Amino acid sequence: MSGTAEISTSREPPLRLAEVHALPLVRRLPGRNRTKADLSVYRRAAGDLALKSYSARPWPIRNTLGRLLIRREARAYAAAAELPGLPRFLGRVGAFALAVEWIDAPPLSKFADGTVEPERFDKLERILAGLHRRGVALVDLNYRDLLIAADGSAHIVDLAMACVLGRRPGRMRRRLFDHFRAADRFALARLRARFAGEDPVAVLQAADPQVLRWHRRARRIKWRWDRLRGATRLPPVDDHWRF
Repeated sequence: MSGTAEISTSREPPLRLAEVHALPLVRRLPGRNRTKADLSVYRRAAGDLALKSYSARPWPIRNTLGRLLIRREARAYAAAAELPGLPRFLGRVGAFALAVEWIDAPPLSKFADGTVEPERFDKLERILAGLHRRGVALVDLNYRDLLIAADGSAHIVDLAMACVLGRRPGRMRRRLFDHFRAADRFALARLRARFAGEDPVAVLQAADPQVLRWHRRARRIKWRWDRLRGATRLPPVDDHWRF
């Protein structure tokens, strides 16, 4: 990325990439695999900044998947219009990176099953509903994207896979968005059942049958893809898609 690339935001002066790199580095979180972005957290007076970047990925990934996902995520943040419960979007940084406010809270994946208060999920459901009202469906909601803070707040992060309805969607885009919206609600209900100790059978019974079928097919495909790319700690194949 060029050192002249800028972060644009309506509230603060633009930050150049070189200035971001000159800030104190708090932590660096490498991507889980070659297709994932790296996350670097920098300290600054206005609040810590998280730089999500594909710049270190191999050229074919950086210039295809990296460009696409950064563009999609920036568009989703713009559509969400600073919805409470999302990190504040600070802008794109060149073609392969973007910057957001750093939320210092553990992801849901750090909690044991059945240990999260249902009230936390009530908050997450309100955030998700707000996204849907603004025409943003997350598409790939999972326990790494949900943060639970010690002060009782909850946050949704990572909009890279989000589908934005847009101002003038056609019939097919509306149908696709409706499907993704239902899939988001199902995904959050599954996580609520697991981490808040609620009835998983009730979630399955309440689910849209079409969404449930697509979910199981998608989990099969993802499980096989994870095996091909050498992912570790794969769950048992049956558990991976049945619920």
